[in-house]
Amino acid sequence: MTPQSLGRVNVPTPGTPVPLATEYTPCCHIRVQVIAGLTGKMYFGTQAVNHTTLVGVIKELWPNPSGGVDDSYDVAISDNQLNLADYAIDAAVASEGLIVSYWVG
Repeated sequence: MTPQSLGRVNVPTPGTPVPLATEYTPCCHIRVQVIAGLTGKMYFGTQAVNHTTLVGVIKELWPNPSGGVDDSYDVAISDNQLNLADYAIDAAVASEGLIVSYWVG
């Protein structure tokens, strides 16, 4: 498997999903991780992810303002059957984000 990192992906406006890719991007593993020091909850889900209604939310990630263990979530399947473009993030606080990585294999 070959790792790819998008680095920090921010949500400029809470309630407006930010897609992890804008075109078909096959992969076998996606990982999202909280960034230590941020203060708001983050949400990982489908393109319809909405932090207010929780529609499209797959995982609610808790903030880590004090630098403890960072919450994370992984989706994995064999044979590059995932499409990064099917997933998005949302945030409770403007301009906060997640570290996003994916693997092609």
